[in-house]
Amino acid sequence: MNVGILGTGFGVHHAELYRKIEGVDSITIFGRDEEKLERIRKEHPIHTTNEITDILENPTIDLVDVCLPSSLHKQYVIEALKNGKHVFCETPVALTMENAEAMLIAEQKYGRKVFVNQFIKHEHPYEYLYAEIQNEALGKLKSLHIKRMTPPLWGDLSLHKITTDLMIHDFDFVTWLLGSPSNITSQGKNSKQGQSYALVILNYDETVVRVEGSSMMPFGHPFTVGYEAIFDNGSITYQEDGYEDRNETKFLRSTHNNLEQIELIHKNCYEESIREVIDCCKNDSPSRLSLKAAVEALAVSIEAKEQLLTQ
Repeated sequence: MNVGILGTGFGVHHAELYRKIEGVDSITIFGRDEEKLERIRKEHPIHTTNEITDILENPTIDLVDVCLPSSLHKQYVIEALKNGKHVFCETPVALTMENAEAMLIAEQKYGRKVFVNQFIKHEHPYEYLYAEIQNEALGKLKSLHIKRMTPPLWGDLSLHKITTDLMIHDFDFVTWLLGSPSNITSQGKNSKQGQSYALVILNYDETVVRVEGSSMMPFGHPFTVGYEAIFDNGSITYQEDGYEDRNETKFLRSTHNNLEQIELIHKNCYEESIREVIDCCKNDSPSRLSLKAAVEALAVSIEAKEQLLTQ
């Protein structure tokens, strides 16, 4: 399989991951900065080009990996589909439902698949919770609290962007678990420029979900992700605090009679996502990274954003 990557930012990291995967025969990356392309050629055994058509119109390329700004995703995803390519797209897949739905229509029209890098569905704690909900060993899920808290390291994550640019992975995880909510309630506050806090409550018939995001934690605070899931007969708690020099993790399963430390399986969720994409392209198999799933999560994030901006 031959892969073309659009974008030399996060696209370089994607290229490193593709190189690890058996069955990927060649990688070509597109960018406009000649100095950066020269550095990439020296550091990585991959092809480079400053002409985007060298990828989009190359009949030997099977998969186009879109690592461009989200405002450009619709244009280049659809162009790749028109040219007979499968597509792997970074998040958020779109910034409007109109653009997301146009990609869904194009995917069906041109008979190729679009995958979206909603990678936390490949992280062990999230896979573990999904399995627990499916087997109902602890009974029905009644409450789920998910959080993603960061110092202001990632540019503008004000209320205008926090749900689509930071919390989108958590919404994708919830819709993977439970589907679309019956209703959404959002509250939040802007702080300093580009910083905010948001709390989004998603209601289901049997479950209440709270998704909490903040980009206004102090610089001494770790990048924190995690969840607390409460069932009829127990709970599962996961939290990871990422510091510059270490990660600290808590992963517990509690019942009325027992408190168990769950062994955390460490794996590269980005690499696992790309492996799934390659496998699905080769075998025409279903994927947890489907465009349809990403659009479902995007709908939640956009409704939450609209509520936050009009509160």
